[in-house]
Amino acid sequence: MEKPTEKTDLPEGESEKRQSQQIIVQSDLVYAPKHHFLPGKTKEIIGQVLREKLTGATYDGEAAASWVREIADSIKVRLKDFGFERYKIVVQAVIGERRGQSLQMACRCFWDPITDGYAENTFVTGQLFGVAVAFGMYLC
Repeated sequence: MEKPTEKTDLPEGESEKRQSQQIIVQSDLVYAPKHHFLPGKTKEIIGQVLREKLTGATYDGEAAASWVREIADSIKVRLKDFGFERYKIVVQAVIGERRGQSLQMACRCFWDPITDGYAENTFVTGQLFGVAVAFGMYLC
């Protein structure tokens, strides 16, 4: 049986040249961050904000709702000033009254341990405690 032949209008040899050429596709999307999330520096910022907002404060359940929003927003703004491009910054803060109780916090998520990270810090006085956690997740 004879093989079917391809009919092309290309000059002789041109068909072979085109088959040997490779197509290279380049993406402008960057998959690695220029600057990684900095847990150590983030922990310092969290500690500074907690001290600024809670030093000398006495616990007030109604005021704590606005304090916790201010703390989370302040931490997020300061972290954005670092210029973590293409990072999603999530901040969680908790303020509570100290009455001899304990508090356990936990969170779970899927992330890339090379690009993503978190930092936490606490502030404790005789009257109250404050805990804040900041997560930085790189968006590919």
